[in-house]
Amino acid sequence: MSAFQDSAVGLAPYVGIAFLTLVLVTAGAKSLAFYKSDVGSLPEPDDSEWIWGHERTVFMNDPGRALRAWVSKLGLTFKIKAAFGAPDVLVLCDPTGIAHILQKKIYDYHHSRIVRPRVARLLGRGLGWVEGEDEHKRMRRLVSTPFTSSNLKQMSADVEQAASVVVNNLTNHVSERDGSCPVNLLDWTGKAVLNVVGRVIFNHDFEGGESVDAQKILDGRRKGVSPIVQYAGFLTLMLLRRFPILNDLPIGAIQAQSITKNVVQTGVAKQMVKRQQQLLEAKGNKAESADLLGRLIDAEAAGQISTEELYEQISTFVVSGHETTTQSLAFTMWELARNPAAQEKLREEVSQFSGIPSYDDFRTRLPYLDAVLRETLRLYPGLPYMERLAMKDDVIPLGTPVVTRDGRTLNEISVRKGQTVMIPIISIHRLDEVWRQADKFIPERWIDADGLPPSEALCAGWSNTLAFSDGPRNCIGSRLAIYQFKVILAQIITKFSFQDTGAKISLKVASSLQPWVVTEPEEGPQMPVLIKLLD
Repeated sequence: MSAFQDSAVGLAPYVGIAFLTLVLVTAGAKSLAFYKSDVGSLPEPDDSEWIWGHERTVFMNDPGRALRAWVSKLGLTFKIKAAFGAPDVLVLCDPTGIAHILQKKIYDYHHSRIVRPRVARLLGRGLGWVEGEDEHKRMRRLVSTPFTSSNLKQMSADVEQAASVVVNNLTNHVSERDGSCPVNLLDWTGKAVLNVVGRVIFNHDFEGGESVDAQKILDGRRKGVSPIVQYAGFLTLMLLRRFPILNDLPIGAIQAQSITKNVVQTGVAKQMVKRQQQLLEAKGNKAESADLLGRLIDAEAAGQISTEELYEQISTFVVSGHETTTQSLAFTMWELARNPAAQEKLREEVSQFSGIPSYDDFRTRLPYLDAVLRETLRLYPGLPYMERLAMKDDVIPLGTPVVTRDGRTLNEISVRKGQTVMIPIISIHRLDEVWRQADKFIPERWIDADGLPPSEALCAGWSNTLAFSDGPRNCIGSRLAIYQFKVILAQIITKFSFQDTGAKISLKVASSLQPWVVTEPEEGPQMPVLIKLLD
């Protein structure tokens, strides 16, 4: 039975829950607290649906599309109606307001009621899940050393070797098919990134993504994604916003999110820990570990973390470490297939080096490769939307004033405890009012003197984007993600050319951004490209 058939069969209990929900919502009344804040008077889009509010419109359109249209009409700050009568959602695209939350007040804004349980299911109760300043800082200190620039430079040879294994396997795959064949890029970028993550972070060999454990992880992610992007998955998420207690029920679209995490924690993580403990015992437990796994085991032995946290952190970094970079590389090669001039320009730049460029070369001497990376992460951020929940009353400053429905001009917004704030990253990265030809893949915009918008119109994160979030809770593995992206792409671009297959690609959100072939939705995430060996 296909994932879509499974979803259809599983829709019946959702309908029953939806009916019960409507009865409860109709009988209940919204909390007056939200109407005492400024959010209640903010502009909102027209045509709110009685059951769905504006959220079905967001889901049914391409990621970020509806919100971009509303920004054009309403400005950078507005509200939308939530489904099933849940309190209104504050949509924040204002760079000043975003910086206030992510940089200054992030510990006062937790993951929302939808997002936090989802993080636990997808990744585990590790660094991405934990809330509270003290606990988050404790965890971040524990895992930060392996991701420093100096440590990454020391491990650059491991990154290059792990990437080369998969690129060589791809070379053999294409050679056996007369030097040219269509491939699903996600299959190969997934193997490459997972192989690098295993080698560098956990000192583990995933055998070029071909080991049994690697295949279980990659297959688990595919199975976990499919139910979420279907209509039943959307319905489930909307119910969760209104009734978080449903997180604990055996609903298929919810439980499927835990497949990969469970595969890691019950399988390869145990193997990793056992092997590492044996290595430490052989060394007399005196050697300080450079990789993340060793540091986690050292911390457990010292009583600093529990065995449960050990496994939660392992699954967090295995899953998050390969997921988004896998998509980013696939989106990049697809865009290069559709833009042959950019593809050749990148190939010429990388080919100037004899062999694989050094770590320092990748950092400073490959400007077009850097521009390709930045443009990909602008167009296709790994996390399309961010949702935060105010844990206390707050006042959010704005760089661009907003005019309320009753005619007031606000330079700041008062919000109440419990307010959900959506930061639509993919919409912000593609605002027509900010970015020239916002939907076009134009790496040159990051190089040309007048290519970028004014800084005050941009966010304060990495490269003036929110690709890695911002502030104290930004992506701890961003340096590794950037470096492995460049290494893998550089190795592939010098061995292969890419051509567009003509397949129509749509974008779906399953926590991260996923590509789907419009005519083959039952196949799950795909990114088909015709690749050829270079002469």
